[in-house]
Amino acid sequence: MKKEHTMVEYPILICGAGPVGLTAANCLARHGIPIRLIDAATGPTALSKALVVWLRTLQVLDSQIPASAFIERGYPLKQVAIWGNGKCIASMNMEDEPLDFPTGLLIPQSQTEQVLIEHALKRGITVDWQTKLIDFTADEKWVTCKLETARGEEDHRFSRLIGCDGAHSVVRHTLNLPFPGETVDRRWLLADIEIDQKVDPGMMRAEASSAGMLALFPIGEERLRIIADGGHIGEHQERMEPTDDDIQALLDDRTATGWKITAVHWKSEFVINERQIENYVHGRVTLAGDAAHVHSPAGGQGMNTGIQDAINMAWKIALVEKGGAPEGLIETYQEERHRVGEAVLKMTGRGIRAAMISNPLVRHLRDMIMHIGFSIPAVRQKLTEFLSEENISTRGSLLCGPGIHGAAIQPGDAFPHLCIEQQGKQMRATDLLRGNEATAIVWGSATEATLPKYFGVGNGGFPLARKILDTSGDVTRLLERFGLKEDGCILVRPDAVVAAVGEDSTVIQATFRCWQDLQ
Repeated sequence: MKKEHTMVEYPILICGAGPVGLTAANCLARHGIPIRLIDAATGPTALSKALVVWLRTLQVLDSQIPASAFIERGYPLKQVAIWGNGKCIASMNMEDEPLDFPTGLLIPQSQTEQVLIEHALKRGITVDWQTKLIDFTADEKWVTCKLETARGEEDHRFSRLIGCDGAHSVVRHTLNLPFPGETVDRRWLLADIEIDQKVDPGMMRAEASSAGMLALFPIGEERLRIIADGGHIGEHQERMEPTDDDIQALLDDRTATGWKITAVHWKSEFVINERQIENYVHGRVTLAGDAAHVHSPAGGQGMNTGIQDAINMAWKIALVEKGGAPEGLIETYQEERHRVGEAVLKMTGRGIRAAMISNPLVRHLRDMIMHIGFSIPAVRQKLTEFLSEENISTRGSLLCGPGIHGAAIQPGDAFPHLCIEQQGKQMRATDLLRGNEATAIVWGSATEATLPKYFGVGNGGFPLARKILDTSGDVTRLLERFGLKEDGCILVRPDAVVAAVGEDSTVIQATFRCWQDLQ
């Protein structure tokens, strides 16, 4: 291959142009940071792959990419149902969200990527497809990367490298990072199919069969994703892609639907790995998504966790690059997101092992627990919060400023997604954040206070948008959750996480003063 050795300085290289890398690129560009985005593939995926975008992901994306861009291409999740022996064991309604944000959105990954690519193009970002990271070295100031392109090999120098290159990450391997965890001794079968009748595109269904669990995810009215337990992997068993007949047999043997397959668009088999690196930050190299953690597909948490990794990481890198925070701010990405990945590993691992139970008595007990549990509102609420990722919090992180003692929402929590009234119109509270790099929401005497011009330390941060809350409208629930009344100030980070809460703007200055000590 022709070799062209050039040494060019770029700010940041993002390796991997899937949902995680595309999100990181959009976030950095939103804050005015130039990037180069590469991927070894020939183009974006045409496959459905990850099928669910959960509420928390829609919320954190909405401040920079309108959630409507995703919602109009998918189907709101209405119900999750568990079936067995032709009967519904348990079901859970998922349509409780106010206004127009679904708890979960069923949308093929190909469409999710397309939305992200379209918005990247609007920000002047194009993906360098068929460009592979071969090797890199890093020091205190630069990351020098060797790339393989259609033109030949090239050497480039970047201020930072972000690894969003998936489970087989070149970035992780080049850093020689251990990937501790385990491989679940089980074969799983997967297929995207069309069937001979229409289904409700908002209904997720799982079949608790004695032959093994089978899950059905709609991709429209006549198309479904099947994921099925294929049993233990024998010591000398050859792993093979399932045939079309194998997929039809799964439907026949494990469901009472009577559905017949008319087309198979994609089929595969896989094993589940549950692994996580110990540190997401290595000097000027950071990792996100599957490059940093992989786990069971139970609950559809993988892509969502990766997208939220990218948003948390990107605004911190951007703020440091603009001179609005010390380098230590990036270390808080590890502090805040590693524990989230760890929790997802634990919960999805429990879920997949519950699905794999084969003992008839234990399986019967599991089904009884699901039947009873799904009928208890508090249990349904907890499960919904886990699935939608609304329960994710960074409370106690080094970035958390002052809060109101005893309030439901504390610094580190997500800004609440609830209805408020402003100027006589109903709206989502999160609409106050849209289009802003960072936001201060103020009311009462706090509106008269002098707010910082920038979000960050000194004058190098992001523009801080000031939103004056109209308390003559119905904002009671919002104020109650923050523990505030006549006067208030809420500082919200670029990732829609509450940074500080108080009765006046002094909480903002106090928060930024603490950030100065992050070295």
